[in-house]
Amino acid sequence: MNSLMRSLIVVALGGAMCACTPGGGGSPTPEVTPTPSVTPTPTPQWTAEEQGAIDGVNHYLEVWTHISQNLHDADQSWEPLWDVARDSAVSNAYARWEQWRDSGWHLVGAPIVTVNMIMPGMGDGQGQRYWVYGCYDIHDAHLADAKGNLLNNDGGDRRRTRYLVLSLKNGRQLVLEDNLQEGTC
Repeated sequence: MNSLMRSLIVVALGGAMCACTPGGGGSPTPEVTPTPSVTPTPTPQWTAEEQGAIDGVNHYLEVWTHISQNLHDADQSWEPLWDVARDSAVSNAYARWEQWRDSGWHLVGAPIVTVNMIMPGMGDGQGQRYWVYGCYDIHDAHLADAKGNLLNNDGGDRRRTRYLVLSLKNGRQLVLEDNLQEGTC
C-alpha cells in the first residue's frame, strides 16, 4: 500500500474515531457545506510586442471613433485614419462613413474592445503581424440621425472581432484588417 493511500485511510479512520470518542458530547458535529466561490478570470500578461499590437488597435479605434462621431462636420477630414491603418481597414471604414454620411448619420458614444487572444502572424521586411482577437462591445455606442435621434444597432451589442495589426520596424502600429466575426461574446 502506498503512503498516500495509508494517509487517506488514517485521516478517514481518525475522523470516524473522533465522532465516537466517549465524552465527546451527544450532538453530532454539523456538516460544513462548501460555499461556491467565483474564481476571477486571470488578466492576460502580454509581451511588449503583443501590448504594442493592442495599443495599435486602441489608437485605431480612437481615430475611427472621432471621425465617426463628427461625420456631420463638413470640414471633418478622414485622412487621420491613414496614420493608424491601411488596406481593407481603411477602405471598409471609408465605405461605411460614406454610407453613414449620405444617410445623415453619425456615431454617438464609442465602442469598446476587450482583447482575449493574440496570435503572431507572418513577419517580413516591413515588420511583424499580429492577429488580435476580442469582444467588440457597442452597448454604449449607437448611430444617430442628423437630429440626434438614436437608430437601432445592427444585431447585437457584443460581437466577436479580429484585427490584423502590422508592427512596423520603426515601432508604429498599423491596423490592416478590422473584421467583426459571427457570433456573440
